[in-house]
Amino acid sequence: MKRISHLTAFFLLLATPLPTTRAHADVPRLRRMVVVGDSLLAGFASGGFVGHGRMGQVNGAASLVARQAGVRLPLPLMSSPGVPPPLTIDDANRNGVLDPGDVRRVVDDLGMRSKPFRGVRNLAIPGEDVASVFDEIGPDDVARQLAGGDGVNGRDLLKFLILGLPPTTDSVSQVTRARDLGPSFLLVWIGSNDVLGMATDTNPAAADESAAVFGQRFRRLLDALADTGADMAVANLPDVTGIAALRDAAGEVTSCDAGGGVLAPVAVDDLLSIDLERSALPTPPCSKVLDATERAQVRATIVAFNAEIAAAIADTEQRRSVGIAPVDVFALFDHLRDAGADLDGDGTPDATTAYLGGVFSLDGIHPTRTGHALIANAFIDAINARFGDGIAPVNVARVNASDPLAHSRFRPAGEPPFELIGDPDVDDIEGFFTKIFDRLSNQAKRFGEHLLDRITRWFDRLF
Repeated sequence: MKRISHLTAFFLLLATPLPTTRAHADVPRLRRMVVVGDSLLAGFASGGFVGHGRMGQVNGAASLVARQAGVRLPLPLMSSPGVPPPLTIDDANRNGVLDPGDVRRVVDDLGMRSKPFRGVRNLAIPGEDVASVFDEIGPDDVARQLAGGDGVNGRDLLKFLILGLPPTTDSVSQVTRARDLGPSFLLVWIGSNDVLGMATDTNPAAADESAAVFGQRFRRLLDALADTGADMAVANLPDVTGIAALRDAAGEVTSCDAGGGVLAPVAVDDLLSIDLERSALPTPPCSKVLDATERAQVRATIVAFNAEIAAAIADTEQRRSVGIAPVDVFALFDHLRDAGADLDGDGTPDATTAYLGGVFSLDGIHPTRTGHALIANAFIDAINARFGDGIAPVNVARVNASDPLAHSRFRPAGEPPFELIGDPDVDDIEGFFTKIFDRLSNQAKRFGEHLLDRITRWFDRLF
């Protein structure tokens, strides 16, 4: 009973506003910047979400933009081991080579918000898409579900940790929270989860909405954010076939099973998941292969979605009289895939989009510190070009020099092995965020006990 009363008091305490502080703004336009987006702006990496580490939230692109602009960006920092914990390389046989199953989570636990009474302005939710960004949760309802040991949707748990703390009895979404914060500027990058499945599920039909529907939702989002009167920087979507979670067949797979006893040829540059079950080798189902025609279909879909983003930006600027800097992430990642990043000017790439090449983290989907620095500079360049703010770029070479995932001794000479991540016979890449949400949901009871214990300790100290 005492534990439940602490939970009730936890929410009643929010009747008293918390004190806020304001940092000196070197770039006044960004003095109260608010971030709306998904995992790519949240600082999620290597399949995990944690404040500090090899790739923590503090190293994310949004944080780097704020740092370069000389403004504060309070983050919803997750405590160790993370929500969920990130993947790591577990070289169990100590052979110094990346083997199947070597990339895994070595802890089976959850962290939580390390400073739950701190207001935050990075609202990005891992796994969010252009439809769910409007979905509201009742923080008090989620907390009571956790307290009662009831099932909690994994996405709702993340929304509770990011948007629901400091706690409120009002329903919240990224959009409502962004409007309530009264931003001076908005960083917006969302939509990648609307197209990611085409790559992770090796299925060009996995984008379950048309470009027109995507565009309607994106326009609705920008229109809602324009209610704040704040200028914005809005990014488009990269070609997801360029992520490091896909690898070339490279002669290891030369044919696939088309069904009915028919085998189809597989080209050396056709793409398969790095976590493809080895039991499917050497002739996986053709549904596990992205051939050249299918890759062109994926790219065409993304080009169409990006056209809708560009049209939404132009329409919102014209109708709502807000300035919007378009950020061309599509072009950035095309360049990185084709040429890599030459950071020291010697004419050779220092970071590439290959697995452990320096741009992508261990899940092959989310950026490393180096990748985030490159993305931050794309935002900074766009803001400077549109608004003339003169924000200095991130020194990517310096970030890269201290980026542990950019200089891993486990970087494969060629393609990474199949069935690379986690347990055998489970493809952790396919349905990526569905599996992340399921993991969080399955651990919600344990997490609820941690939450109540933490609340009890807070109130024992306060009273």
